[in-house]
Amino acid sequence: MLIDIPLSVSFLKDGLMAAFPYIDKNKVPKEYSDNLDRLFKNGAVVVDRERLNIILTAWRLPAAGKKFFAYYFGTKITTVGQLQNGLEKFVKDALWHFGDLERAYLELSEEDNLDELFTRHKFHKEEFTSRLNWDVIEDIVPEDRGYLGYVSGQRPNKEVRLLSAAQLVVAELEANRAEYEKLPPEESTRTILAKLAERDPDIRTKVEEVKRIEKMRSIDLFSARELEVNKAAISSKLIEVETEIEKVKLLKKIGWQNLQNYLRNLQSMDVYVATSMRDDKEYMEMYEFIRGVFSDEKIKELNLRYFDPTLAFCDSRIDKGLVESLMVRSSKVTIYCAQEVDTFGKDSELASTLAHGKPAIVYVPKVQGNTKLEQRANVFREFHPLGLQIGINDGVARGVIVVRSPEQCAKVLYQILTNTLDVKISFEQHGIVLRERETNSIVRVATGWGQLASSFWHNFDRTKSPKSGVPFHESP
Repeated sequence: MLIDIPLSVSFLKDGLMAAFPYIDKNKVPKEYSDNLDRLFKNGAVVVDRERLNIILTAWRLPAAGKKFFAYYFGTKITTVGQLQNGLEKFVKDALWHFGDLERAYLELSEEDNLDELFTRHKFHKEEFTSRLNWDVIEDIVPEDRGYLGYVSGQRPNKEVRLLSAAQLVVAELEANRAEYEKLPPEESTRTILAKLAERDPDIRTKVEEVKRIEKMRSIDLFSARELEVNKAAISSKLIEVETEIEKVKLLKKIGWQNLQNYLRNLQSMDVYVATSMRDDKEYMEMYEFIRGVFSDEKIKELNLRYFDPTLAFCDSRIDKGLVESLMVRSSKVTIYCAQEVDTFGKDSELASTLAHGKPAIVYVPKVQGNTKLEQRANVFREFHPLGLQIGINDGVARGVIVVRSPEQCAKVLYQILTNTLDVKISFEQHGIVLRERETNSIVRVATGWGQLASSFWHNFDRTKSPKSGVPFHESP
């Protein structure tokens, strides 16, 4: 907590630099100290806009406008706390919207209405809550959603192929039963497989995989004694699988229709959930996470439109890639669900979100005893190259917010969409960093290396809105 003590010349000379290390002590102009001595030679240290502008000339900076001074400092600066609060507020705005202190000051110091300027580039809760309820997506029971995945969705068709191989074995055994009954079991098995391999080179592998099918694990497929039992078991399982195939077709039809409805509402999409799912387990894990986030009471009151990947299906790799790119481009926030091993496509979506200047949340599950996930959380928070990306429109360096539970994700998402995210200033590696306070995740950085800053910003135009990507002075 800042100590609200009267402002003093010694604080302006020494304490201010200690409190804000981004001031390069080696570049403090001599005029700065001289001006302070002349301005406050009577001992009373009060800074109004006129005196601030006299001080700023020592730093070769233009004068601060009336609106700028009032927005950050009020009418006069009389205490240490008042000065520090104003400077912290400016630093946060500068990094959040501009990525550089000097660029921010040059832009904002002449602005006549800072409240209106920043309001235009914030999310507005009433825009979410005033919409009609969104109920165009058809639900699928959680335990059936895995059928939309690559692995689980293909399982029934694969089982049909395996059961067809089992039928070949049974048919061969039945046709030449007397011959095979004379042979020892192992020789009988080898003979049958060798004969069938002429028709199906993969017969041995398929027969081995038959044992993984539920209801087929305990049968002895090559037993002449169990021939009738095996035939009945295969027939029963085939009927069951055929029914399952029809179910998958229906579910994929629902998922395909849901995907079309998501596309029809792209202009209003708020949150894109990026993940990679292949089997039942991953679909259930993602269902539980999404339910945990979007059933949160505060999130529910926002009436959000969000893309639930467990309810959508697309059988074209090309179309799926285009859809996901559109989702990233159109949504306001991306939630990236990290797994022990992630994919190029999902990583690309995270990088693209940041490059578009949009907020990104990375969810890393917290699993007891899983050191790999703990390492991934740390990598995303501090070291991952995708954890920091430059906005292609504005040059602002953005990071991701790493959350460890659905509840924490819901809290951060709500704060982002209601402009209440709590950040703190940190000084690291001769630069300035904004960290989200609860998760300690980096959300903005600015370099303190003058040569890099000069080279960097000469290659970017004026800042753009972090919300919409349009020029900062234009309405979104």
